[in-house]
Amino acid sequence: MTTVDELREDLERLLTAAERWLQNLSSAPDLESDGDQIARDVRQMRSMRTRALSAMLNVALVGSQSSGKSFLVSGLQHGLKYVEVEEDDGGVADLYTGILPSASNATTACPSTVVPVRRGPSDPEFKRGLLRVCFAESTAEGWVEIGSDLSPAEVAAYGSGDNLQDRRPEHIGLTVKEIELLLQDPPLAAKLYDLPGAQSPDRSHDAIMRRAWAEADCFIYVTQATSSLSDPELELIRDLHRHHLETGKKVLWVLTGIDRANQRDATTQKLAWRTTQETNNAYLYQHFGHGPYSDATFIGPGFVAVSPAWEAQAAFQEEDGQTRIAGRNRRNSNMESLRALLSGLVDGGAGYRHLVQIADEARLLVKRRHRPVLDQVGAHQLSVSDLADQLAEVRARIRRTEDSADRVSAQLRKSLDRRVRESEQPFGKLADYLHRGLDTLIDSGNLDAEHSNQIEVRQNHVFNQWMTAPSGPAVLWQHALEALSQEGHALLSASLGDEESEFRLVAPEPFDTAGMLGSRPERSPSDLYRMVQTAGATVGLIGPVAGGTAWLMTSLSLATLALPVAAAVAVGAAAVAGAKALKERESVVQRARGERKQAIAGQVLTAQNDFRKVAEQQGLLLIDAVENHIQQYRNRLHATLHQIEARINAPDIVRSRELVDRLTPLNDQGRELISSLMDISDQARSELSHSSTTPGGHRGGH
Repeated sequence: MTTVDELREDLERLLTAAERWLQNLSSAPDLESDGDQIARDVRQMRSMRTRALSAMLNVALVGSQSSGKSFLVSGLQHGLKYVEVEEDDGGVADLYTGILPSASNATTACPSTVVPVRRGPSDPEFKRGLLRVCFAESTAEGWVEIGSDLSPAEVAAYGSGDNLQDRRPEHIGLTVKEIELLLQDPPLAAKLYDLPGAQSPDRSHDAIMRRAWAEADCFIYVTQATSSLSDPELELIRDLHRHHLETGKKVLWVLTGIDRANQRDATTQKLAWRTTQETNNAYLYQHFGHGPYSDATFIGPGFVAVSPAWEAQAAFQEEDGQTRIAGRNRRNSNMESLRALLSGLVDGGAGYRHLVQIADEARLLVKRRHRPVLDQVGAHQLSVSDLADQLAEVRARIRRTEDSADRVSAQLRKSLDRRVRESEQPFGKLADYLHRGLDTLIDSGNLDAEHSNQIEVRQNHVFNQWMTAPSGPAVLWQHALEALSQEGHALLSASLGDEESEFRLVAPEPFDTAGMLGSRPERSPSDLYRMVQTAGATVGLIGPVAGGTAWLMTSLSLATLALPVAAAVAVGAAAVAGAKALKERESVVQRARGERKQAIAGQVLTAQNDFRKVAEQQGLLLIDAVENHIQQYRNRLHATLHQIEARINAPDIVRSRELVDRLTPLNDQGRELISSLMDISDQARSELSHSSTTPGGHRGGH
């Protein structure tokens, strides 16, 4: 077995070599290349190397407002500092300073991300991080660097919307969409998304939060040890459960702030936080852990109890020489156990996915820059007697490629439309399927909060089973997408020729499915969880089951028509008295049950429409890649045509031989880099496949 760290070291070495290779391209006098564009590619390769060395895991922290997410993020990355402050009356108060602000209310909170970065030998050091801000009013600037090692008040002025006077003057009137804090070499190689509380009323944050949910490898649900879970948190937990069913992503349950609930009950002799922990675990089991649709993988071992405050105190006490009490506080904080759980997810698959993504991106970049070198070497290796024949062949191929481009695109679009319609046909039977699975349960209760939750949980499971069954739309579409990809391969081969043809000067490259996301031009899907991350189930990237379940996050889960039945029943019952009240209440419940059943038809229609949108988007993404592939080949043919015409007009065999000698090392190095990056990607994919079939592995992707 090759570990994540071993593969990461190999990838770092290759990315460094690729960066040097790109720099050598910019100084090669024989290549007609855009120096500014190559410089951008060098920076992009350097950025990939930074990513390969930093965030191996994307973690989204969710929970209600003031649940302690920001405090926990600071603690996880050792960014929480504790000091004792003397009060005017001679007493001592505790003061904690974190790297992220805590908003005073839900309205002012904005999404925050803590990003680990590797500090290079020449990079400036910033101990408390570099703050970057994205403003709602700014579309051109994008991320704006505010500064490094800022005071907590300055960070809070941007992150929580409090004390705006601590911002730069030019930023006081601007609205912050999200902030990002870059940390150098933190203890946890994880990108941490600190998302606004479940009660956040700011709808502008929705797209950012959904993007974070889509990119996350796992979730941490955070709640305070001073209060137990209750129905207001249920909606968010149900969303997590739905997302877990759809993607297989793991949820870690964290009970934080146990230092503030550490008193022992005189009767039970239990610590208060342990009582809260048991109550919360029972709450999860009650709603998601029993019955025919129980989900033990969602609940897992339940809530992990931690105290970032105790760990911060321990660091202070160690510096003060109080080693015994520091050791006790560090152990009791349990923070290392939580870090170990997160680190385990890296070895459980997330780390390998991270390396696959970077290796593929780097390979495609090198491949794009290697093509002109390969083609120019081939053109100048031609003998004078071959020039005229090859010139005619290149011109003929250009004509054939240009003639076929529109035809290939039109044929694939027609095929896409047919395959989508065939894949969505089962939706005609979905309503009956849901009624068989839900009607008895709907009729068995009064549709209060607990009963409604049971219906929602069962609906998610029933829909999941139907969607991913062998004849379900998700599986049918997976096969259809594979068939569309094969059709694209066949059309490209017929239009461009293939590698086995006798014409070897500008041989068509195989259609690289893994490059579809990177080759997508300006197509910009709207919402629907970024059209299921635009192509979460593209052929060759992940398997049919994961591709199928990815549909769920766009369908019934977004179309649930919850009815405030409990409130309606209460109002109806309060309007009358005695037996009449009971009869009226029963009438309201019966009517609500009927409305809940009728809502299924609307849910099915919405689910089918969403399915169609996402299927079409994925198919169009593949067609975009085919069109882009043809365009790239056409550009290569035109460049080679120019080289041959130049040689015919001024045949200089000596110059060509010298040019070939100069470019051959670059050509060979590029070919070796492409092959080695593919090997890294294949190894990581193999380890990822192994980890997904062992305990602790999970489905899902970036």
